[in-house]
Amino acid sequence: MLYFVIGLPGRFTEWCDAAAAEIARRALGPTELIRGNTLEEISLALIHTGASRAVVASRQPGGRLRSALVEAGRSFLVVVEDPRTALAEAVHRQPNDVAAAAQLVASSCAGITRYVSSPGALALFRDRDGSNPVITARAIAHHLALNVSDADIVEIVDDLAGAGLTFERSGVAVQWHGLGVEEQRVVDGAIGPFVTYLATGNLSPIIWERELFFLGDRPTERATGVIDVTGRARRRLDGPYIMLPPGSWSLSLRVLFTRETTEHDFLLEVVADRPVASRTIRPHAEGAFEVDLAFTIEDTTDHPIAIRLSTQRAAFDGTVAVVGAVLTTHGAPLAETGSAAVAALEG
Repeated sequence: MLYFVIGLPGRFTEWCDAAAAEIARRALGPTELIRGNTLEEISLALIHTGASRAVVASRQPGGRLRSALVEAGRSFLVVVEDPRTALAEAVHRQPNDVAAAAQLVASSCAGITRYVSSPGALALFRDRDGSNPVITARAIAHHLALNVSDADIVEIVDDLAGAGLTFERSGVAVQWHGLGVEEQRVVDGAIGPFVTYLATGNLSPIIWERELFFLGDRPTERATGVIDVTGRARRRLDGPYIMLPPGSWSLSLRVLFTRETTEHDFLLEVVADRPVASRTIRPHAEGAFEVDLAFTIEDTTDHPIAIRLSTQRAAFDGTVAVVGAVLTTHGAPLAETGSAAVAALEG
């Protein structure tokens, strides 16, 4: 038997993972805690552990997993935290890589939006439900149909606290506003729109700054400077590998081209589980060039989005530089989450 905890990568979600796993152990016996975002990842984790019973912790859940849960009539948990809180805690874990933390949290925000109001979901809000862990643990047990006593619930909550698994939000505002100017620009563009989205269902344009992209032929290097196009035809720009909610989207990509590159065609692609849109472009003149591309993210999409720019033939000179990408939705499903998510920094 599998039990699912879908949520943002914050301390409250980790607490819900642990609480669900311990409740299942008390009710049914040995229960593993595994991680997986897609059906394939979950299957591999089960094969690796040999578990017959597990709590599945998912932070960037795919669309096929949601479809499988809904079609099977399964109950599951969706844990909603303020994205700023999740970002601050992710940065605390990865203090030297704010861009990576922003990618993680932005993907998680997009992933959980399709789950919050789904049939079978119990939405738990850190700001609301985290204030009384005993009541929250009892709600978890009831929703997952796991029969444990009130004494067990109290003991589980005390044990988690004793193990140091707490989720106070003191200092979160300081951590958020303590980011550098450039770091704030990156996270505001990628995560800021989801703060409002998770509260109202209104998603403003998402901005992916160049710090989130990678060099096409050196996937571990960020594309923060000029990109040399000299050499054989190949991919020059890739990333940012961030999930988007399903729906119709418009991409506006801004790139700087030198004079030498105006003689070349470039292939622009948007890729998820598969290529979803592409077009060939040629800059008309040296300088800034903005290209638009429409695409659709299906509800069953499992993978994050990559924007790729490739040369089409060998080049002897020239450079390009990505400025950033703006993504606007024309029909992403609304998230019925209420206002609890954005209250975390306002109290």
